[in-house]
Amino acid sequence: MADESDTAAVIAAWNAAAVGNYTEIATMVVVLYEYVITFGVEVELFWEKEITGASIVFFLNRYLVLSYNLVQLPSWFPLFRSTL
Repeated sequence: MADESDTAAVIAAWNAAAVGNYTEIATMVVVLYEYVITFGVEVELFWEKEITGASIVFFLNRYLVLSYNLVQLPSWFPLFRSTL
C-alpha cells in the first residue's frame, strides 16, 4: 500500500513541476511577443534620442527581464526528456 502512495506522490510532484514549467514557458512567450511588437516604438522613442536617466532605467528594466528569462531557458528542458 505504501508503494501506491509513493507513486501518487511522485506523480503529483511531477505534475506540479510540469505546470510550473508550462507557466514559465507561456510567460516567456508573452514577454517575447511584447518585445517584438513594441521594438519599433522603442527604437523611435529611446534609441534615437539622447541617453537620460529615464532611458537607462527603461533599458535596465526591459533587458534584465529578458536576460533573466533567457538564462532560465535551459533549466526548462530536462523536464521534457523521456526516460523510457
